[in-house]
Amino acid sequence: MTRRARFAVPGDPSAVAFARDRVITQIRAWGVRLGEGQQDAVRLVTSELITNAVVHAGGFITVGLHLSEGRLLLVVYDGNPEPPKRLTTTEDDEGGRGLALVGLLAARHGWEPTRHGKRVWAEFAVPAPNPAAPGGVPRGHGRERAPAPGVSVRAVVPEGFAEAPGP
Repeated sequence: MTRRARFAVPGDPSAVAFARDRVITQIRAWGVRLGEGQQDAVRLVTSELITNAVVHAGGFITVGLHLSEGRLLLVVYDGNPEPPKRLTTTEDDEGGRGLALVGLLAARHGWEPTRHGKRVWAEFAVPAPNPAAPGGVPRGHGRERAPAPGVSVRAVVPEGFAEAPGP
């Protein structure tokens, strides 16, 4: 059984923490029990992919999750068609290591162009979900923080998510 979820966030730095917490909340709602190291890896990769989209694309960003047979696929859609760039950095640089970290923490990762930008994805091996767990995000649970006050978050349906249930 494949489980899917999606949600949109504004291309604003405040969206990073919200998206990271929402991803973990959804994984827990599906009954997947991640170890502390796995949870930290998913959080960090989510942060890196959303941050890259905020910095390099702006506009609305859509996050998709697909869970199937011990595999979690995290997909971030943005409106910038340019490929992600792995920067050469020195130890004094404060940034530029995001994709290198994604490569270390995810089982696989990559990107594809879309009609309206690109999708960047990371895949993780995860334990099978608890079959009794509900499929949705429990309301009022988790440590979700909303994006910046006054920012409207509308549902954005990217390519490939037409069949996915709402968040």
